[in-house]
Amino acid sequence: MTDSYRNEMLRALTGELSTSERTAFERTLANDDALRAEWEQLQKVGGLLQASRAKSFRPFFAVRVAQRIESERAASSSAETENFSDALAWLFRPLVPVALALVAFLALSNWNERELIGDDASFLAAIFAAVPATPEAAHVLDM
Repeated sequence: MTDSYRNEMLRALTGELSTSERTAFERTLANDDALRAEWEQLQKVGGLLQASRAKSFRPFFAVRVAQRIESERAASSSAETENFSDALAWLFRPLVPVALALVAFLALSNWNERELIGDDASFLAAIFAAVPATPEAAHVLDM
């Protein structure tokens, strides 16, 4: 069997033959037993494939997917769209309690060590460990 016969059988199976081509194909099938047996096998396989094919891949699958995407876009454009900062806030929201606890711990630790800064330092300078710019502080920070 030649490739042209196979191509013609595949086209016949998918319904792509014109009426004149279909008539010629049926005449060829009537005259050739081997071709007729191959055609029957191809029809059985085609039937099995049609029966087991997923329903989601019916004809025009790509068109249905594109329509679904467009309808989702239309629905999301009517609602408030999420921007990058909203996404970051959503991502880091679970870390906020941990970060606040860490900041409170560091602030209390610095407050307890305020004698290194000086007792006359303000509250904010003490909790942020804002060492005054003195030669002694520069020497300690240089170590």
